[in-house]
Amino acid sequence: MGPSKSNTSRKPSKQAPKPDRKSNDPASGSRRKPQPQQQQHQKPSSSDEEGANKIDISSRIPLTLQQLLLNVFKAALLQSNTPISPAHVQEDPQAGTAGEPQLDIKTLIQTLKSHLYNRDFESAFADASGELLSAYALRWSAARALGYAGLFKSILEVLTQEQQPNSASGEGQPGTNHVVCIGGGAGAEIVALAAAWRDFMADRNDEMSNALAAVCLDTANGEGEEEEERPQIKISHPTLSVTAVDIGDWSTVVDRLSSTIQSPNVPSSKSHPAPLLPAQSNFTVDFNRLDVLSLSDSELDTLYHPSKSPSTTPTTLVTLMFTLNELFSTSMAKATAFLLKTTDLLQAGTILLVADSPGSYSTLKLGKNDSSGAPQERQYPMKFLLDHTLLSVAKGRWEKIFSQDSRWWRRDAARLWYDVGEGAGLEDMRFQIHVYRKL
Repeated sequence: MGPSKSNTSRKPSKQAPKPDRKSNDPASGSRRKPQPQQQQHQKPSSSDEEGANKIDISSRIPLTLQQLLLNVFKAALLQSNTPISPAHVQEDPQAGTAGEPQLDIKTLIQTLKSHLYNRDFESAFADASGELLSAYALRWSAARALGYAGLFKSILEVLTQEQQPNSASGEGQPGTNHVVCIGGGAGAEIVALAAAWRDFMADRNDEMSNALAAVCLDTANGEGEEEEERPQIKISHPTLSVTAVDIGDWSTVVDRLSSTIQSPNVPSSKSHPAPLLPAQSNFTVDFNRLDVLSLSDSELDTLYHPSKSPSTTPTTLVTLMFTLNELFSTSMAKATAFLLKTTDLLQAGTILLVADSPGSYSTLKLGKNDSSGAPQERQYPMKFLLDHTLLSVAKGRWEKIFSQDSRWWRRDAARLWYDVGEGAGLEDMRFQIHVYRKL
């Protein structure tokens, strides 16, 4: 599994081979002091956890769609980093897919790994060149996008359950969903959401077609019914807008991926031809370069409600994919405050999706001296800090609808093809996942 891509705090932090973290004061600035993990911590059994889960996240996307997802990364980022606008892609479908010099992936990956090993995150991300950021996305984001896609499809199904048109008539208002991806600059969430949206809409259209066919059949059987009295069938389609947020300047990576998502010349299959999503797919992407730990209440409110009329584009999903642990590592007080401000600003029904490295990889080691001056170290698992903040400090405002401490996503190594250079192959992904719904 690659290093964590958060890059959302003032000092970006990525997971590499890890030395001990610097100490932070867990009590400073938080509303309630969390208690540390005990030496003999009683963990719930797997069956207990599964029994408490309220949603199913087992969806997967077809293999040919997974391959198209990978091809988007390769077509968008393996060449030089000349920015490409969506309008340019529509005028020139070949844009971003050929004719430009390829990146020296092997050298760039070696440079990245050196920076990460030395925990020099400024050089690896904040001050990195466009080529270095593209290499990161090719190496780590593509594989993560594969793992995220089925998960995101499951969440989309949960989100839209109450937005489905009337199954008998096809009537109903289309759902408008705004997704905010904290730490999403490297593109994994964007491309995964695009693939999930395509598969979700295909399933939805199939269901709608079957429902409409039944309505038409019933109408045809009504021989005496006047034409003007027959039900007028209106098909509405939900929309999905994605805002990726990061402290680093990932704008070129986001622009190239967003544009290539719409390119019809990305290599593809007959069952899932390019583009991954057409321009008229009710799917939009935006990028904001922000430090979420330093945002004021009004700035965070603008992020979650980007239009003047919040009801038109409500934020229905916030993701923290391999990001929250790094926010806690940067400042436990600020990360806690961010979660509590987010609680105040999100509407009921909004889903918060958190995924991160499992086990000790997401344990904060914090220490201070005892009365004798000897150092004492306490361990705070990220899951504990998250539950403490949302379910204790903000008691009654969230419900946990899914939690799994260790989950594997495994690629189909025999049938997926991804050749972007030495050192940038695909990997399986192990992670913990926690899903909350705002009450």
